[in-house]
Amino acid sequence: MEITAPLGLRDKKRAETRAKLERAAVELVLRDGLAHATVDAISDAADVSSRTFFNYFDSKEDAILGVRDLELTDEAVAEHLARTDGAGLIESVVKLLFWVIGPSITTSDLHVLRMQVVKAHPELLSRQITQMTRMADQLTAAIQTLLKKDPAFAGDPAASLQPTADVLFALCGGGLRVAVKEWVTEGSATAHDQSASLTVLESRAIELVREVTKKIQ
Repeated sequence: MEITAPLGLRDKKRAETRAKLERAAVELVLRDGLAHATVDAISDAADVSSRTFFNYFDSKEDAILGVRDLELTDEAVAEHLARTDGAGLIESVVKLLFWVIGPSITTSDLHVLRMQVVKAHPELLSRQITQMTRMADQLTAAIQTLLKKDPAFAGDPAASLQPTADVLFALCGGGLRVAVKEWVTEGSATAHDQSASLTVLESRAIELVREVTKKIQ
């Protein structure tokens, strides 16, 4: 049985403050509109200073979406491999990208509210795409590790894995963007659909990439 060490007091307080800021940001947008959900207003609602806000987020958009920077360590990549054990390469890469851009707070009620905000303001999603682009070097390095574990590429020389990883990153990232665009243009979804939207988007992105690669072979 795996036992997870409890968070230290400082880490726990930081997690609680971040969660308060994310919830305040989402609820303010829904109540007052995106323009009125300023950094000052979000900070006041979360009972912290604006200076404290910028210890957690670069912008109000990042707080609304729950964007967080991750470090794709060897351990993180190993955990991803374990989570996607038995999955195909495309599925594994798409799931890695969704894991990176997914929000840090995944409580069901906040997720539903956040999806309502994104439906109303799809332009916010550009922040998550920017994050994915910013992490391109880390992501392509992680994809190279996935390639080494895939039987189709395991015997390839290391020098050939970098361009292959770059292509996979571009292809799967494109599938992700198209899946999100389709979801946004479909209109409002029910609360049940919104709570499952990340899974639906992930599956659609995988489907899109598979369809393209199958047809161009």
